Amino acid sequence: MNTEIVARHPEIDDTLRRYVLRRVRSAINQLSTQIKNITVKLDRRTAKQADQRNCVIEIRIDGQAPVIVDSAGPHWLSAIDQAVESAARAVRRQLKNTLHQVTPHLQLLKGQHAS
Repeated sequence: MNTEIVARHPEIDDTLRRYVLRRVRSAINQLSTQIKNITVKLDRRTAKQADQRNCVIEIRIDGQAPVIVDSAGPHWLSAIDQAVESAARAVRRQLKNTLHQVTPHLQLLKGQHAS
């Protein structure tokens, strides 16, 4: 599983990068055999009333559409944590739906071999 962090702001240092890697790996570790690539984009945006930190996570899964999650907050850690948790839930949900779609086909194949 390849994990890439894209950031264009000097306040995103090695400590924050290590934090992102640790959070992503701990949340998605059990699913890592299915995942090809993870890209985490950290960006700072100034909204009308507040300075926002934005975290976008894109997860590519073998043979499926990518999972893309976007989270914003006033602090890097909150934006990262929220995005990682949402991404992990979305990946689990997508893999669960794929399993439900494949299971009836497997049962049909088992029934064909039993004849």
